[in-house]
Amino acid sequence: MKKAAVAAALVVLVGGAYLGATAYTGHRIAAAYDARVAKLEQQLPFLRVVDRQTDKGLFSSTYSGSVRIGCVPDAAGGKAGKPLLIGFRDQVRHGPLPGFAGFGAAVIESQIVLPDEVPEPLRKYLAGMKPQDIRTAVGYGGDYKTALRLPAGDYALPAGQLSWPEVHATGSGRLDASASAFEGHLPEIAFRGTDNADAKGLNFKLVNLRWQGANKGEGNFWLRPGTSSMEIERLELLGDSGGKAISAQVGKIKYLTELGADKDLLNAKATITADATLQIGADAKPIQLDNIEFQESIKRLHGPTLQKVLDASMAELSTCGAGGEPAVDSAARGQEMLRMLAQLLPYAPEISVDKLALSYEGQRGELSYAVSAPGLTAKDIEAPGALQGKLQQNLVLRADAKLPVAWVEQLGTRGGDAAGAAQRVAQANTMLDLAIGKGFVVRDGDHVTSKVLVERGAILINDKPFGGR
Repeated sequence: MKKAAVAAALVVLVGGAYLGATAYTGHRIAAAYDARVAKLEQQLPFLRVVDRQTDKGLFSSTYSGSVRIGCVPDAAGGKAGKPLLIGFRDQVRHGPLPGFAGFGAAVIESQIVLPDEVPEPLRKYLAGMKPQDIRTAVGYGGDYKTALRLPAGDYALPAGQLSWPEVHATGSGRLDASASAFEGHLPEIAFRGTDNADAKGLNFKLVNLRWQGANKGEGNFWLRPGTSSMEIERLELLGDSGGKAISAQVGKIKYLTELGADKDLLNAKATITADATLQIGADAKPIQLDNIEFQESIKRLHGPTLQKVLDASMAELSTCGAGGEPAVDSAARGQEMLRMLAQLLPYAPEISVDKLALSYEGQRGELSYAVSAPGLTAKDIEAPGALQGKLQQNLVLRADAKLPVAWVEQLGTRGGDAAGAAQRVAQANTMLDLAIGKGFVVRDGDHVTSKVLVERGAILINDKPFGGR
C-alpha cells in the first residue's frame, strides 16, 4: 500500500512538474514571439503584422494574423497602390516534450494564406501545403531550426507553362535574430513557352540550384557580417528572334558574397564564375566562353550612415499616396537621398571591379578598375553646390586591361556577313594600329595592354600624361 502511495505521489509530482514546465515554456515562447515581431517591424518599416490573434493553451497556442507589405502599386491605370496582406497561422506546441516528438521548447507549424488579388493557381498551391511543410523546432537556449518543403508545381502563365519538382530548404539561428543560416536545393525549374508573338518557341531550364549562407552580429540583418553562396549546374535557353534560332547555355555557375566589418566600416565582395555557350542561328558556329570570372568589391562603407539610408528607403515603401498622386515628392526625395549618400564620402568608400576575365578561342582577356575620392571631409559635403567640384578634384580612377590581339580578327570575322569579313578585319587592325601609335594601348606579345590613372585632375595613360602634357 505504501509503495502504491509513493508511486501515485511520484506520478502527481512528475505530472505537476511537466505541467509547470509546459506553462513556463508557453510564456517564454509567447514573449519571444512578440519580441521577434517587434524587431522585424523595426528593421523593415514597410512590414507590419496586423490583425493579430492569439489563442493560448497549456500544451499549445495558435498565433494568426496578416503581414502587411508596404504600398503595392496598382498596375492598371497608374492608380495609387494599396498594401498587400499575406495571412499566416502558426500552431505552437509547447515543450518540454512538444507533441511528444522530442525534447525542446516548442514546435511550430506554419501556414500561409494569400489574398484574393493573388492569382488563383498560386493561392491554391499554397493552400494545398500541409502544416508540417513549414515546421520550426525551438530549443530552450533560444536557437531554432526551420524545415521548409515546397511541393512540386505546374503553373500556367499567359506565355507558357512553369514547372518544378519538390523543393527543400532549411533555416536556423537565434530567436533574438543575432545569428541566422540557411540552405536549400531546387533540382530543376523549367518554362515551356507557348507559340505566340511574345514568346515564340521560348524554353528555359535551370538545373540543380543550391544555396546557403550565414551571418551574425547586432543591428540590421542586411548589414551583418556573413557569407552567402549559390551554385547552378546549368541554365539553358532556347528561342527564336527575328526568325533566327537562339540557344544559350551557362554552366558551372558559382556566386559568392562576403560582408565583413572593421568597427563601423563595412567591406563587401561578390564573385561570380561560369562557362557559357551562345549560338545565334541554327547553322552558326557556337560562341564558347570559358572560365568567366567577375569579382566586385565595395570598401569602407560607413555602417551607421548606410543604415540611415536603408531606413529612409524602406520607410518610403510603406507610404501610399492619394489616388493618382505619388506618396512623396520624387524630386525632393531624390535630393534628400543624395544628401544622405554624400555623408558616406568622408570615409573614402571605394568601388571596384577587381577582375573581369574570360577565355575565348583559347585566348584570355582581363580588365579591372577602381574608383574612389579620398580626402573629403564632413565640411566638404555641407555645401552641395561645391561638392561636385571637390569630387572631381579628389577623384582617383585606376583601370587596367589586357586583351588578346587575336580577338580583333575573331570578332571582326563574326561581326557580320561572311562576304565583308576581310574588310572588317582590316579596318579593326587599322584602328588597333592607330590606338598603339597614339599610345592608348601597348603591344605586349600576343596581347595589347592599357593602363589608365586619373588622380586629382591629372590623367596618365600607360604612365604618360594624356595629350603629352
